[in-house]
Amino acid sequence: MLGQRRHAVAASCLCLGALAVGWTGCAGPEPSDLGGPPPAVQSVPWPPDLPVGRSAGPLTRTTASDKAAALELGRSVLGRPIEAIVFEGEHGSVMILGGIHGDEPLSSTLVERLAAHLRAHPQDCAGRTIVVIPRANPDGLAAGTRWNARGVDVNRNFSTRNFAAASRHGQVPLSEPESGALVAAIARYRPSCIISVHAPLNCIDADGGAASRRLAQQIARVSPLPLKDLPAHPGSLGSYAGSDLGLQMVTYELDRKEMPRWSAATYVRRHLKPLLVAIANCEPPAASVGLHFGK
Repeated sequence: MLGQRRHAVAASCLCLGALAVGWTGCAGPEPSDLGGPPPAVQSVPWPPDLPVGRSAGPLTRTTASDKAAALELGRSVLGRPIEAIVFEGEHGSVMILGGIHGDEPLSSTLVERLAAHLRAHPQDCAGRTIVVIPRANPDGLAAGTRWNARGVDVNRNFSTRNFAAASRHGQVPLSEPESGALVAAIARYRPSCIISVHAPLNCIDADGGAASRRLAQQIARVSPLPLKDLPAHPGSLGSYAGSDLGLQMVTYELDRKEMPRWSAATYVRRHLKPLLVAIANCEPPAASVGLHFGK
């Protein structure tokens, strides 16, 4: 009898989870706003002026070694450092980040493990500059909330053609220091590929054009996550980097928010390989991409 009850509860949870996420597997519902009428679409000048002045500030070197340098990209709303570990190379650059949503701590942990792996195995940088940002929203990670300390979703606050003003998006693009720091880092390092690690929607989503789709396919060949094709959210990093800047942009959605206790090492190894494949298969930028950086 006890086993039957447990089975029934598990089945109910599975059904509820399927309804919440949707049968497509990766298209989760958009978090609700704080109430009030639907947000009006904000008119945004295009292309944006880069780098972003006051919201990001200069990059500050915090530590250095022969293999990598830790740089401070900026500070969060509450003054926490937003740091990048940069592995210098000569053949283009790749940016990989996690923790842009603070209630997805596993995304941050996986990106931290990637940085540790590249320190131990610098040959896996494939001669490229690799910009690793484990904690893109440090205040949200500290509080365990999706948003930053002002209640804004950093991943809806980028200066995009489809930006939509709202209390959870910000009333203007780049109103938050976290999004400003990321945009300034993109302007500085000019990555041809960006991988943003999220959770827990269990998929790989390409943002942008054919080059992004090719990269996503390469990643999916060695990943347990399925490929999905989702619309770009307004003001998201995917819209900014993939759709508007024309970079290779892939969202890597893990299947859970926290590290599994049963085998953390196996789980990390399973998802590190796809990130290394992304580094190895990043294509050089198209000749026109540099024009979008405002240079």
